[in-house]
Amino acid sequence: MFSLLPYKTKIALLTLVPLIIAITIISLVTLQQTRQLTKTQAEAFEKELLASKKAELRNYMELGYSAIKNIYENPDIDKKLAQKKVYTILKSMEFGEDGYFFVYDYNGINIAHPRKPQLEGKNLFNFQDQNGKFLIRELIKKARQGGGYTRYLWDKPSAGKPVEKLSYSIGLDKWQWMIGTGLYIDDIESGVAGINAKAKIISANTLLLTAIIAIAATLLTALSGFLINLSESKLATKKMRDLTHKTVNFQEDERKRVSRELHDGINQLLVSVSYKLDSINNKLQKQQSNKVPQSLLQSINDAQEILNSTMQEVRRISRDLRPSLLDDLGLNAALESLCNDFSERTGIKVEISNKCQNDRLPQEIETAFYRIIQEALTNIEKHALSAKHVILKIEKSSKKVTLNISNDGIGFDKSTLDRTNPDRGLGLKNMRDRTELLEGVMTVVSSPDKGTSVNVKIPL
Repeated sequence: MFSLLPYKTKIALLTLVPLIIAITIISLVTLQQTRQLTKTQAEAFEKELLASKKAELRNYMELGYSAIKNIYENPDIDKKLAQKKVYTILKSMEFGEDGYFFVYDYNGINIAHPRKPQLEGKNLFNFQDQNGKFLIRELIKKARQGGGYTRYLWDKPSAGKPVEKLSYSIGLDKWQWMIGTGLYIDDIESGVAGINAKAKIISANTLLLTAIIAIAATLLTALSGFLINLSESKLATKKMRDLTHKTVNFQEDERKRVSRELHDGINQLLVSVSYKLDSINNKLQKQQSNKVPQSLLQSINDAQEILNSTMQEVRRISRDLRPSLLDDLGLNAALESLCNDFSERTGIKVEISNKCQNDRLPQEIETAFYRIIQEALTNIEKHALSAKHVILKIEKSSKKVTLNISNDGIGFDKSTLDRTNPDRGLGLKNMRDRTELLEGVMTVVSSPDKGTSVNVKIPL
C-alpha cells in the first residue's frame, strides 16, 4: 500500500507522521507533568496551610492558658471556686467566626462547650464522628501526653454541617481536665480544589495549544515544528519562573496582611481593654480602702500583667510575620530591630556592616535578605550553642549584592547534616531556595569548632 503512494505523499508522510507522533508524545508528557506539578503544588499548599493552622492553634491555646494560668496554678484558691472561674473564662473566650475553647474531664464528660451547651454534663468518651473516630478519646489521649493535634469531623456552626476540623488539646492534670480548641480546615480542601480547577483549565489550554501546533506542523516542515516546540519549552520555563515569583510574592503579601491585621486589629483591641482596666483600677483606688477587697485589686493587676504580656506577644508575632520597618524605612532599619531583639533574647552580640544602607535595594532583594538573615539567626539560636558573636556584612557593586553571615559557634560537619537528622538542614534549604529564586548563589563554610559562614551573592 505504501509503495503505491505518490513520491510526494511518501515524503510528506515520512516527515509528518514522526512529527505528529512526537507531538502526541510531548502532549502526553506535558499533560502528565502538569498533573504532577499540580499535585505537588496542592500538597505543598496543603502542608503549608496546615502548618500555619497548627501554629495558629498553639498561639490560641497559649493565650487561653495564659488567661487561666494564675487561677489554675494558685494553691490558695479553693478548687471548686478556681474551676468555676476557669469555666467562666474559657466559655467567654472566642476567636474568629467559629473559634472557641471546650473542656472535658479525663473520663470524657463535657464540662464546657460555648457553642453546644446542651452537651455539658454528658459523657462523650465513646462518641464517634462520621468516620468512626473516637475523637474525645483521642483529644484526651493527646492532652495526657502533654498536648497534641487531632483531626476529625465536627459540626461547623457557620456551615451547618460536619466538616474537617483540627484541634489542639492540653491537660490540666491537677484537675484531670482536658482543654481544647480547634480550627475548621475545610478552607484547605477549597484551596486544593481551586488549584485542581486551575490545573484543569491549564491542561485544557495546553491541549488546545498542542492541537494548534500539530495543525501548524502539518503545513510546515519538521524544522518549523521543532522551532515551535523549542519556543513553547522556553515559554513554559518562563511561566514556571513567573509562577514561582508570584507564589513567593503572594506569601509575603499574605504575611504583610496578617501582620497588619494583628497590629491594627487585635493589638488595638487589647490596648483598649488595657485602658479600661486602668480606668477601673483608678476608680477602685479612689474608694475607701476598707470597702475594696485587696484580692480584687490584685486580680486586676494580674489581669493587666497578662494583658501586657499578650500585647507584647501579638507585637512579636506581627513583627516576625512582616516587620513594618522593612517596608517603611528599608532593610537596614529592619535588620537593626531584628538583631537587637535577637541579642536581647540570646545574649549573642550582632555586628552589622551595611555598606549600602543609604541606598534602597530592590524590594525582592531586601525581602530575601531579611528572610535569609532571619532564618540564619534562628539556626544560630538553635544550633550554635557556644556562639558569642555574629557578624552581618552587606556589600554592593555594580553587578551584584553580597551578604555574609558568620558566627563563632561550634559549627557542623556538612557531610553528616542530612544523615544524622533529616529535619536539620531545612533552614539552609529555605535560604538557598530564596537565593536561587533571584538567580543568586549561596555557599556555606563550616566545620566543627570553627564556626559557620554563609555567603549569598545576588546579581542586580
